[in-house]
Amino acid sequence: MLPALAQALEDPRPMTDAEQRLACFEMFNTYWQDASDRGIPFDTIGTMSISAALFALVAAHGQETTAEFVQDLVAIVRSGEFNLPTATH
Repeated sequence: MLPALAQALEDPRPMTDAEQRLACFEMFNTYWQDASDRGIPFDTIGTMSISAALFALVAAHGQETTAEFVQDLVAIVRSGEFNLPTATH
């Protein structure tokens, strides 16, 4: 079992926001790896993940709030925050 998730299940107190994020990150990475191991291309996994997240955000917060969030992401993506470091040899 994933470390953060296992700890959350053993601890009767509600998880903090940071603990929830860590457990979710671990679960998402497991999902991503499982899908990749089954031969699903990364771009398909990514596109479907973003689509699922957008459906959930619109359902929870409405179109306008979600659109504002996505608009803010444009600047964050363009600033390079999501770029992976490149290996130098």
